[in-house]
Amino acid sequence: MNNLKPINGRIQQRRASLLAMRSGVRERRRAGEDGIACCQLLSDQVDEFICGIVAQQQDAHPEISPTSFAVLAVGGNGRRRPAPFSDIDLLFLVDAKQHTAAQEFLSAVVRDCWDAGAQPGSSIRTILDVVRFAIDDIQFATSLIETRFLCGNERLAELALQQVRSKVFSDRSEPMIQRLVASRREEWMTRGNSVNQLEPDLKRSPGGLRDLHLLRWVSFMRYRNPDPVLLQQKGDISKQELDDLLLADEFLSSLRTDLHLLTNLKQDVMTRELQLQLSEQRGFQSSNLLRPVEAFMQEYFGNTSRVAAVARRVAEVPRRSSIFSRLRNAILPQKSAEGFLIVDGMVQVPDVRRRSLKDPLTILDVFVSATQNEAELSPELRKSIGQIAVSLPDEPSREVTDRFRDIMRFADGLPDTLRAMYETGILEWLIPSFAGIRNLMQFNQYHSFTVDEHTLKAMDEITSFAHDESPVGSAYQGVRHRATLHLAMLMHDVGKGREGDHSIVGEQLADDVAVRLQMAANKKTMLMFLVRYHLIMPDLAFRRDITDATMLVDFARLVGAPELLRMLYVLTVADIRAVGPDVWSDWKGELLADLYNRSMQILSGRPYNHLERERLQMVRTAVRSSIVPLGSKTDPETWGKWAEEQLDSLPPFYLMTEQPYRIARDLDMIHQLNESEVKIEGEFDSETETVSYRVFAPGRFGHGSFHNIAGILSGLRMNILAAQVCTTSNGVVIAYFRVTDNDFTGPVPQSRIEDVAVAIGDVLTAKKTVESVFRRSGIYRFNHINPVIVRQEPKVGIDNDCSERFTVIDVFATDTQGLLYTLAHTLFNYGLTVHLARIATNIDQVVDVFYIVNEHHRKVEDQELLQNLKSSLLKEIRLLSGS
Repeated sequence: MNNLKPINGRIQQRRASLLAMRSGVRERRRAGEDGIACCQLLSDQVDEFICGIVAQQQDAHPEISPTSFAVLAVGGNGRRRPAPFSDIDLLFLVDAKQHTAAQEFLSAVVRDCWDAGAQPGSSIRTILDVVRFAIDDIQFATSLIETRFLCGNERLAELALQQVRSKVFSDRSEPMIQRLVASRREEWMTRGNSVNQLEPDLKRSPGGLRDLHLLRWVSFMRYRNPDPVLLQQKGDISKQELDDLLLADEFLSSLRTDLHLLTNLKQDVMTRELQLQLSEQRGFQSSNLLRPVEAFMQEYFGNTSRVAAVARRVAEVPRRSSIFSRLRNAILPQKSAEGFLIVDGMVQVPDVRRRSLKDPLTILDVFVSATQNEAELSPELRKSIGQIAVSLPDEPSREVTDRFRDIMRFADGLPDTLRAMYETGILEWLIPSFAGIRNLMQFNQYHSFTVDEHTLKAMDEITSFAHDESPVGSAYQGVRHRATLHLAMLMHDVGKGREGDHSIVGEQLADDVAVRLQMAANKKTMLMFLVRYHLIMPDLAFRRDITDATMLVDFARLVGAPELLRMLYVLTVADIRAVGPDVWSDWKGELLADLYNRSMQILSGRPYNHLERERLQMVRTAVRSSIVPLGSKTDPETWGKWAEEQLDSLPPFYLMTEQPYRIARDLDMIHQLNESEVKIEGEFDSETETVSYRVFAPGRFGHGSFHNIAGILSGLRMNILAAQVCTTSNGVVIAYFRVTDNDFTGPVPQSRIEDVAVAIGDVLTAKKTVESVFRRSGIYRFNHINPVIVRQEPKVGIDNDCSERFTVIDVFATDTQGLLYTLAHTLFNYGLTVHLARIATNIDQVVDVFYIVNEHHRKVEDQELLQNLKSSLLKEIRLLSGS
């Protein structure tokens, strides 16, 4: 027991030393010292810390020869760039002749590090092990490029490094660089292969610290020195690019240090919450209509995009062709129609044409060749064009704009070409307003990318429709003015980051660009329309009753022509799909396709209800031919007649949006209803891990049923993701709710679903009250407030024009426990009936749409009542959210 006291004392002392080191870095950063300088100071202190632990173990084990081992700093520690909570990268070398004793000794050193609160990223190896592992594992090999001896047998360390240099880092540098790039490319792909992801990893995301390391490794492989100055001296990068890399190195090193100190963790991913804290800590102010956090992240993406562009170009190694390919290229090289060489999938400019590359028209011809042949630009060509781009004339010539429109007519090859044009600065020369969205962040949980990256991904999406057999594929393939559509896709978000509605601002910018590109008047009109109204189709499809004749006719009148409708539909789908993972869904696709088809029926001169009649006939046929419900005593003929009568009573929206088999099943449930009961079905979906509840209530229980069901589900700790309600002409309510159950992870047991169904039935039949469910669940009055990144100001809109029969209420708010119940209950208290509801949740934001009527089953025309209703809804939302 007495032996434990000095051991515990040493542990406490080491922990205190480690804390002092981190505190020292914190104070220096607060005093304004550079991040790299702080990392280097910390590195020196860590060296002393490790050597001290080794020395103490040597004192405790005098039998261990100091020649039997060596301790080396490798990786980030070898570069003298540790962050406050990063792993301490160490390599423990052991003499093969004294392996067992030395390994036990060094294992004790590692244990002491862990006891002290340090996290050693370490391995214990013989020289033979080091060489073997470095040959097999490229990541291990790169950790040895910048290595520093700390303590032990220096001769053993030198011998190991000599072996590594001669057997691993041989003169055949290009194959090793290819392995390095392949390894790094895997990290790029796992992080979306995009610099501009909105929650980036400072180390591993494209353009992060690992790309700076990659450049150091490439420099070492080629010139035996990891200093990127060598890359500049050898002509691989320009002086400006070297300056950009050095600035980015300081920026990212400082940021990683600050991130570790802010979280007191080895934290390299900048979540949105951390971005808010870092921008505030760094004193960012609102500028150019950007919030502080958006200005901060624009600076971040500016640095990382420059790093990524240089790293990818410099690290590209020409693929060595086969002997046959080299002979073919030498004797009969492949040439594009514009006279450029296509060698191994890359465009190259013959020496005789290099001088003409300063002509903008020649540059555009290069991009035409790249698009036609689905080829990349060679690294040298990209570098040359990037240098020329800054000195191009203010205005492009007619020939240049014609050539640009030629490029924009392609589908295959176009996205990669546009990225190359963007990276080299040519795209911003042709479309100056595109510069306004470079690295522009959209600080919300809906978008996954910056505006420019989202736009380029949208180009990937829209051109993919050329080979798609879906409805949107058919529409895309039918577009005649494809260049105008593609340009609209590029321009659709250029109004962001400026004052005003970005669609309206973008319309004016589109006008300016059309003039600059010398577009024909009709195409300019198309471009401006598509940019101005690129959000209208999702607004209507996801928030409105798309069977409403008034709405459809107004939309069709706005669009005015089938070609423009095709273009708008295709652009809308590509825009949504490019937002980020899991944003697109089959449900959204079906609604947009339905809106497109209905509107096309009107614009093509056929009656607007033609599609509806076809669909209703299909529904009737399917329902009539369905088997008589198992629980029914009715014969097929009587069942079919009754079903026809019910179909006549159901609202068109319900009939048009539900599958025929589902309608038949719902009619089965209605058929079994009597005046004293309600029926509830619940079903778990393993794919989405959600539960769907369908409720059927006769007229006597129908009034107020929607808000009661919403209240029960919220009271039983569920998040309502989607909801829909409709009422038949004879008063039967059909309600649908899709929820996640917070009491379960994974499958929700059938017993829970049955309990929820019983609770719904008890409340609707007045056996229990909603309030009793809340009190029992402990969230009465919804005192739980969900954590969100940015709590948006709620909005309530009331529209009496978009529907002939109903007043439509739109609610935009941050998702909060019990929100839907609160809204529906408020409407109920005003004596209003919800005839149709559209509920949608996007991460932490909801859009709830209610089609309502008053007690006389008419629109609400009383303006004073509507104003009071709006005020009440806003008040309840704010009370619920705690704002």
